Amino acid sequence: MTIQVSCPACGKTLQAKDSAAGKLAKCPDCGGIITIPEAVYDAIDESDEFGADFGTDSGTGFDADYAAAEQQSPTAAVGSQRRPCPKCGEMIVTTAAKCRFCGEIFDSRLKQQQSRATISDADSNLSGGEWAVAILCSSIGCICGIVWMIQGKPKGLKMFGVSLAVSFFCGVVNTILQIAIDANRF
Repeated sequence: MTIQVSCPACGKTLQAKDSAAGKLAKCPDCGGIITIPEAVYDAIDESDEFGADFGTDSGTGFDADYAAAEQQSPTAAVGSQRRPCPKCGEMIVTTAAKCRFCGEIFDSRLKQQQSRATISDADSNLSGGEWAVAILCSSIGCICGIVWMIQGKPKGLKMFGVSLAVSFFCGVVNTILQIAIDANRF
């Protein structure tokens, strides 16, 4: 299972592993930068963590362990590469970090990244109580907004902006009312 790619600098045809798809590599002959084209996968494969392995036209780009396993038992090597997803039951690559069918994440690092992204999305919107503080207690809302901006939370700017706008609006209304009251006294 290899991807054939031509070097744009020297034109030499090279072979790369399927796991190298989407990565950049150097041509072994001229040193030019090659982009390995994407291949279609059944699931995300996390088995290749160290980059692309290249060979030349002669086919020396194969991983020696995989080739040895395939020579011993071709059907066992192909059959053992798939397993059913525990959530949806579809057949996926054994080393898959995420099911392409249902989206279930098996890799703990990917789950942590996903949970962080979910927390940051929830942290960008103001809740009902925070809207109430921003509108009814605008000075406290401004302080909370400034603290959240210092902490790097995206909702800090929203809280500060709403509180500042409400405070400005209340000031304008108060000034207009004071002018109207003073005009009626005289």
